[in-house]
Amino acid sequence: MDVFSRKKRSEVMSRIRGRGNRSTERRMAAILRANRISGWKLHASDVPGRPDIFFPDLRTAVFLDGCFWHACKRCFTKPVHNSSFWQKKILGNVRRDRKVTRALKRQGVRVIRIWEHDLEKRTDTLESVIRDLRSRMRFR
Repeated sequence: MDVFSRKKRSEVMSRIRGRGNRSTERRMAAILRANRISGWKLHASDVPGRPDIFFPDLRTAVFLDGCFWHACKRCFTKPVHNSSFWQKKILGNVRRDRKVTRALKRQGVRVIRIWEHDLEKRTDTLESVIRDLRSRMRFR
C-alpha cells in the first residue's frame, strides 16, 4: 500500500525542482576542457531555454538531452506505471524543446542537441560536434 495518497504525492512531487543532470554536464565540460574548447558558460540565464552550455561569441547553444526526459528514439522506454502522467510530462518536454529551438534560431543562435547516450559512449555524433566547435573557434 502506498504511504501517500495520490493528491499528497502530487503535492510533494510538485515541490521538487530539477537542477539539471549534473553528471552529464560535468562530463561535457570535461570533454570541452580536454579538447581546449573555451569561451562557454553553463546555464546562460539570459538566453531563451537556458541552454546547458552557451558560447556567446559563437552564438551557439548546446543542450544535453537526457534520453528518458526528452524521449530519445533510440533509448526511450515508456514507463508502465502512471503512463498517462509520464506521457504528458515527456511530450511537454519535447514540445518545449522544439519551441526553444525555433526561438533561438529566429534570434540567429545555432542550436546543438546532444543525447545523453552520445556523451556516455563518445559516439561519432559527439566527436563531430567537438570537431565543429574546435574549427569554429579557430575562425572567429
